[in-house]
Amino acid sequence: MKEFVEKLQYLGIPKREGEVFLALLQKNEFTATEISKITSVSRTKSYEILQNLVKKGLCKESYRNGIKAYSCIGPKIVIENILSDYEKKKRVADELLVTLNKLFKKNEKVESPLDYIEVLTDREQVKEKWFTILKNTKKELLVFTKPPYADILTNNVKRVEDIKKSNVVVKSVYEYKDLTPKGTSNLIKTIELFQEIGEKAMILYELPMKLCICDETITMLSLKDKISLEPTTTTIVIEHPSFALAQKEVFNSYWQKGISIENFKGNQNKYLSSI
Repeated sequence: MKEFVEKLQYLGIPKREGEVFLALLQKNEFTATEISKITSVSRTKSYEILQNLVKKGLCKESYRNGIKAYSCIGPKIVIENILSDYEKKKRVADELLVTLNKLFKKNEKVESPLDYIEVLTDREQVKEKWFTILKNTKKELLVFTKPPYADILTNNVKRVEDIKKSNVVVKSVYEYKDLTPKGTSNLIKTIELFQEIGEKAMILYELPMKLCICDETITMLSLKDKISLEPTTTTIVIEHPSFALAQKEVFNSYWQKGISIENFKGNQNKYLSSI
């Protein structure tokens, strides 16, 4: 009995309905009271289940001495009714699928105004994003670089070498504001090393922000948090060509004001004394 009930469940017939249906096969007809005596279904619940079976075309009802009696419909017809129900559901499902696909494809074309903006506050997330941009740059990388410079060599030399092998144009403007004489000397050596591996560089007293523009498409910029009392920064990544082109104009304006490293190195006293 249990095995047959499970198979009926697989066909979409609930467990108790399956149990009652199999009981109906045992003789010509039953009343709800009789069904409750040979199944685990209570008499009150058996009325509801028998009505469900009638609606599904799995049994029929008649009257015996003024009392409702129920009898099973032939198994062949029962299976045909079940399959017919499946066919109806399949047709409805197919129609629904067409409608849902239309809605899905329509919504795919609608972009949220913030879909192309990513805000990062975790240092490791920022570093990972920066390395991803370096790795995926195909044509051009423009960078504003601001202190601190402690880990610039460790994190970037190998990656700049890698992207230069792909003939990517790399241009950087460096800030020397608030650097000690030793810090300035170290920065010059760092820039010269990057120039040796193909980077084009300029240096300026002050830059407005840390900035990276990748392939005129992705802009990554870091801003100091004016609200927090801690010295934290918020990094924003914007993947939008129009914004990237606008920021490229900003980069170019600072690049044109920049000092070549050779000029700066030969006239350090002049530039540092004017601060």
